[in-house]
Amino acid sequence: MKTKKRSSIYIILIAVLLLAQQFISGCATTVTKDLHKEELHKIEVDPISQKLFNIKCSLCHELPDVNAYPYTPEQWSSVIDNMHDTKASRKFITVEDEDKIKGYLRWLSKTR
Repeated sequence: MKTKKRSSIYIILIAVLLLAQQFISGCATTVTKDLHKEELHKIEVDPISQKLFNIKCSLCHELPDVNAYPYTPEQWSSVIDNMHDTKASRKFITVEDEDKIKGYLRWLSKTR
């Protein structure tokens, strides 16, 4: 009688452990897929453009939290045009730098 009861307990315990293992492995797969998607978005950014944004733009003002502004790529381009349209900024930001910074901000606005 004890052996039969013990066998039933072992079977239930094994079933619970297998169920827990399936649940845990299912959750891990979802997290891995989400992380992989984020990595794909990060690959596309040009590190030079990001660096130009961080260095050049901070010379005149504190860097904004770009994600806090729901600007379209065209709006970001207009913002940069307005900022670069000053005599002071033209001294240290070239047209090529400006284009790269615009590209970086356009990329950010598309990945939101």
